[in-house]
Order: sequence, then structure tokens, then C-alpha cells
Amino acid sequence: MDIQLPQLLFQIVNFSVVLGAVVYLLYKPLMKILDERADRVAQSLKEAEAAELEKEKLQAFKTKAKREAEKEAAQILEEAKKLAAKRRQELATETKETLTKEMQKAEARWQTEKQQMTANMKKQLVESVIQVSGMVIGKKLDKKTSEKLIAQGLEEALRSL
Repeated sequence: MDIQLPQLLFQIVNFSVVLGAVVYLLYKPLMKILDERADRVAQSLKEAEAAELEKEKLQAFKTKAKREAEKEAAQILEEAKKLAAKRRQELATETKETLTKEMQKAEARWQTEKQQMTANMKKQLVESVIQVSGMVIGKKLDKKTSEKLIAQGLEEALRSL
């Protein structure tokens, strides 16, 4: 077994050609595909991180907006309560004023009616007393004198009431 140099050189050249073909046809395209895939994965990770950050920002914005809306709702509610209390107070004041005016009007009407009724009763009483006195005494009394006596008696009776 000898080593044959041309055979060895032929084998080395043949191996180099096959190795070059494998590197050129398989290794480089495979590495290119793997690099592209690695780039896509890296890009997808960056996009996922960006999406996660955006999601966190949106969540923070939602939370902030919700807090602001709750504050605004509480403020509106407080203002509505204050307005309702103020309106209730105004209505109570108006009602008291209206009732006071109505009571004063009723009191004035009552006083007027009382005076009218008293005057009517006095007139009827004077007439009745004059008629009864005339019947009892048998003669008619002077109207002015009778009225004076009756007025004094009525005033004393009204004072005692």
C-alpha cells in the first residue's frame, strides 16, 4: 500500500470541490435564512415590547381618565347637593314668607269680619234692646240715649272677653 500522490491530490481537489459546493449551495443560504429568521424574531420581540409599553401607557391613561372622571363626578355630585340644599333653603324661605303673608291676610280678613260682625251684632242688639225696653217700659226711649247705654254695656262686655 503505497500512497499515490496523484490519487491523493485528486481526492483533495474532489473533497474541496464538494466542500465548496456544500458551503456555497447549502451553508450560506441556510445561514442567510437563519439570520433573516433571527432578525424577524428580534423585530417581533421589539414590536412585542413596544406593544406591551403601549398597553401599559393605555392602561395608565385609562386609570388616569377613570380617576379624573370619578373626581369630576364627585365634584358634580357635590355641586348638585349644594345647589339642592340652596334651593331647598330658598323654597323654605319662600314658603315661610308666603305663609306669613297669607296668615297676615287671613288675620286682616278675620279682623275685618270680626269688626263687621260686631257692628252687625251691636246694631241688632241695640234695635232689640230698644224694642224690648219699649215693651217693658211701655213707651219708646230716645234712640240716642238707648244707643249710648247699649254701646257702653257692649264695650264692657267686649273688654271682658
